[in-house]
Amino acid sequence: MTTTDIAPDSVAVDGQQKHTFIERLVTSTSSLSIGKSWINTGLFYLISSSLLGFFLDIVRFDTDRYLIFSNVDTFFQFWSLNRTALVLLALIPIIIGLAMCVVPLQIGANSIIFPRAAAFGFWLWFLGAGITVFGFLADGGFGAPDSGSQQEAVALTLVGLLLVITGICMSVICLLTTIISGRCMGMSLRRIPLFSWTMIVSGTLWILTLPVLAANAVLTYVDLRGRSAIYFGSEDLIWEQISWVFTHPQIYVFVLPLIGIAYDIVPVATKIRQRNHDLVLILSGLFGVIGFGAYAQPFFDTPGTPVREEALYVVTAVLAVPFSLLLLAGVLETLRMGARNLTRHPPAPLVLSLLSLLLLVSGTIVGALRAIEPFELIDTTATTAQMKLTIGAGIVAAVAAMLWWGERIIGKKSKQGFGLIAGALIATGALLSGLTETINGFLGLDDFTKVNFLEKVSSESTAKVFIFFSFIGSFLFFVGSAIFLIVEFLRVRNGSESEVNPWGGHTLEWTEEVVTVSSERPLLDIEEKVGVDDV
Repeated sequence: MTTTDIAPDSVAVDGQQKHTFIERLVTSTSSLSIGKSWINTGLFYLISSSLLGFFLDIVRFDTDRYLIFSNVDTFFQFWSLNRTALVLLALIPIIIGLAMCVVPLQIGANSIIFPRAAAFGFWLWFLGAGITVFGFLADGGFGAPDSGSQQEAVALTLVGLLLVITGICMSVICLLTTIISGRCMGMSLRRIPLFSWTMIVSGTLWILTLPVLAANAVLTYVDLRGRSAIYFGSEDLIWEQISWVFTHPQIYVFVLPLIGIAYDIVPVATKIRQRNHDLVLILSGLFGVIGFGAYAQPFFDTPGTPVREEALYVVTAVLAVPFSLLLLAGVLETLRMGARNLTRHPPAPLVLSLLSLLLLVSGTIVGALRAIEPFELIDTTATTAQMKLTIGAGIVAAVAAMLWWGERIIGKKSKQGFGLIAGALIATGALLSGLTETINGFLGLDDFTKVNFLEKVSSESTAKVFIFFSFIGSFLFFVGSAIFLIVEFLRVRNGSESEVNPWGGHTLEWTEEVVTVSSERPLLDIEEKVGVDDV
């Protein structure tokens, strides 16, 4: 090949074509490259959605003075965009990205299985995310309570949502296949690190539940485009078909990997072996099972028997509390036993992983309170409180994971102190907003399900006091997210080269031999080199 045959945006070196950054990004099938793409894009949407949440709380605090949104329909569209972006465009992508980078290393796989499908899944999600956001910005979204949105833009949003779900499911299938079929010899499912285990549980449940959400979107789209929207496609009813994804019990499935993150970090940080490993496998699996939420769709309630008053819904809400407490207790027991091995300043990932579990417990408690019928919290701001606490737990865990495994993923050191500050601000913001929204729920303030929501806020002086604190919490959440983005940017630009095993980790992702491990090489050979008793 001569230099005249090479595209103008490529470079020839020693007679060979050197691809540009864009070409490498688009065509790469490396699990590390794909994972970084998920993480970076997820961080962008995290910043955007947290900033949007901050603006929404400003309007709720003083609807007369801060006219950021032109009318109640626009406010609703951005309110629903905030929830959609936090879960489907920020938290899940970051977790998938972490799993793409870490899981193959943890199980001794050379690469993720079906790498081209995994890459295609990312770009499908990326395209769908852009279409979804554009649909909201074009006055579409999931409709509006007052039916003031554009029908074509609503249809566009639904198409984007379908692409988002398809991309997530395709990538998760590649991850699950890798964990099940790509493990090195000698590593049973019982012996895989807990982050990989929780990815199996959560990924399986994502595959089972997200297609149900896609089916809802298809029904809505067909009704909306095929005839006059009289039922599924009615613009003021679309959110009712979508809302089950962002509340109990489905919301727990999206943050389940935080349990694996905490249980992988704490034993290594405290230099002590995790006891009751099998019990943790069982508890995390059961916690995932109770998070199956495809049945909890209020839009399809039968007359006289609302799904949120049925025994299964209430029992799972109550069971989530002891399960989360037991999982927290297991980490605290490991911390107690290894406390003597900690330095004066515990590692930032350890602190943040504990904070994420505490937020998860808080979210399950609010979820249980919502399910108790006499409290009448189902349609109140307690719904927002549960989402903020639970999603906040997942985001804090993701920060902890990036501070922990980022050394291995990026190969450069980060400012752990600033990372701790970022995670602590996110946790504080989520907790402050969650607690104040719970109090407003007990005061009877509705979640945004009615057209007169903002008018009711303006007339409730007591509720406005607590909305102010929720506004402060949203601000802290945004600031923490921004600081974390800056920390990761500075790591990439100016970070010094990291050690191969900066934490003294004892699982396969920390050994230099990991890139050569395959199913043809027994795990025991590697254990002898790294001194592992139980990988």
